[in-house]
Amino acid sequence: MKALIICFSQTGNTHKIAECIYQGITAAGSQCEMKTLNETDPESLSEYDIIGLGSPVFWYKEPLNVQDFIETLPDQNSRHWFVFCTHANVIGNFFPSITEKLTKKGAKVIGFHNSYADLTVPFYPYPSYTTGHPDEIDFQEAKAFGHNIVERSVQIQKTGDDGLIPEPGPVSSEEWIEESKTMTREKISRIIPEFTINTETCIQCRLCEENCPVGGIDIDAEPPRIQDPCIYCWRCVSICPTLSVEADWEPLVAMAPANYARYRKELEKAAARGEFRWLIDPDTIDLNDPLYKQWQRQLKNKENKKKK
Repeated sequence: MKALIICFSQTGNTHKIAECIYQGITAAGSQCEMKTLNETDPESLSEYDIIGLGSPVFWYKEPLNVQDFIETLPDQNSRHWFVFCTHANVIGNFFPSITEKLTKKGAKVIGFHNSYADLTVPFYPYPSYTTGHPDEIDFQEAKAFGHNIVERSVQIQKTGDDGLIPEPGPVSSEEWIEESKTMTREKISRIIPEFTINTETCIQCRLCEENCPVGGIDIDAEPPRIQDPCIYCWRCVSICPTLSVEADWEPLVAMAPANYARYRKELEKAAARGEFRWLIDPDTIDLNDPLYKQWQRQLKNKENKKKK
């Protein structure tokens, strides 16, 4: 069996899980390749028997660039696929949503794997409820999934028994599923503040431009182009060494306490089901100290040290 893992990863967590799934697949005796989403030609997938697609969860479902990738796929002729994700507080409707899109392209989605992961959102506090994930237990679970997905694919091919395919899951509570359905590209663009590049502090290191997953930044343009296009991942904000990618985060900061109360309820339910392990005391998190302010303090301290 020849397998391919396609991975979109921002901070590296999804890539780590993909590597573990890769190890599980090869341990099961199958050939496996790994490619990033941007490296993958949708027209070149016919040589693989099974394909995995993984990404973080954005807005309670698959990111916009993953949606666009699936849209470009040719008919998959019932080829076996599996999907995996990393997510922070809420997985939302990721698996049913992405499975529906892949199924429309003729894929047969035969497996699902999720891992909790750290959250680095500028307008939310840090550490977060899921800080510490993925850990060694998460990695071992991903390896086991990789091994098992090969065995499942072989059994389905041998027997033709689609009853071996689990339902897409897990999913969050109904409120999150419904919320995910309202998070259209247009609505997200209205929620997220407009980004600007401060040309006075920008050192033109091009990290934002090079790390934008959709090529939405051009430092040489006048004025610099940013968020055109945009998948609202905030990578440009978090990677800038001088914090020159600026936005008015305060309206979203104000939402943190109410959202975190909802997140905690969801995580407590998941913990009761044995699906989540607390690695940090949730009562120690300062909801009034968003990550972007922590970055500002760190930069100021760094500059002060240079002056001494």
